Amino acid sequence: MNNTEYRAAIAALGLSQVGAATAIGVTERTSRRYAAHGVPEKHSAWVRDKLADHAAQQGENNDAG
Repeated sequence: MNNTEYRAAIAALGLSQVGAATAIGVTERTSRRYAAHGVPEKHSAWVRDKLADHAAQQGENNDAG
């Protein structure tokens, strides 16, 4: 996942870089690094999964309210 894909994914979820850090369980510094330089290949699938989980949770929250 390159930096553009990461930034687009978090923007689509309405997350800031700090919010994305919380959502995927990394430090704010790591999230900023991903936004600047991309997600290392070995972590890309994990980050995609975490962002998908966050999106699903947000959808469930919206359905409940």
